[in-house]
Amino acid sequence: MPASKKKLKIIVTAGGTREYIDPVRFLSNASSGQMGYALARAALKAGHRVTLISAPTALTAPAKAKLLRVVSCLDMFRAVKKEFPRCDCLIMAAAVSDYTPVKTEKRKIKKKTGLLTLQFKPTPDILAWAGRHKKKSQILVGFALEDKNVKKNAESKLQKKNLDLIVANKPDAIAAKQSAVLLKSPSGPWQALPYQSKQRTAACILRMIEKLFVEN
Repeated sequence: MPASKKKLKIIVTAGGTREYIDPVRFLSNASSGQMGYALARAALKAGHRVTLISAPTALTAPAKAKLLRVVSCLDMFRAVKKEFPRCDCLIMAAAVSDYTPVKTEKRKIKKKTGLLTLQFKPTPDILAWAGRHKKKSQILVGFALEDKNVKKNAESKLQKKNLDLIVANKPDAIAAKQSAVLLKSPSGPWQALPYQSKQRTAACILRMIEKLFVEN
């Protein structure tokens, strides 16, 4: 089997995490999980082994993937920490909440007159943790959703979090079936993928990951 077609162990995170305020309410985002699931399918189609760590989503997971269902950022962090040492590549496609409530109420918060004040604290930075702990042989892929200074902010994330590849897109990609993205490795130029289905985009991203393994 050629080096570019080496069977890899790939972890893909997908979906939007939920940070519960009380038993029925949570802080989350509009992520559908489509990009992560498309990446999992593309990797399986290419013959790789896939662990899909999925936050809540309405999508059906590919049958051949090892599926780990999680809810919160902390759940996802624990799953990634457990699986990461044994993988060749981690693709962090999930939309992980940046904040979580300081306190989760055990009972539903009742509506009252006046303002409701909630306190939030930062969630663990899973991607930064992986960047600090990855081995030289591992590939780490991150996503950057930016509404301004897309290339500048995404490249900063690429460097600060010790990534091997950054995928940058805009808010209109959330929950959409099609999108356009920008790709960059630390030493390479920006590559623009056209507006197309997320399945086609996933296949392009996977080919670039395979190329990185050859060059690594």
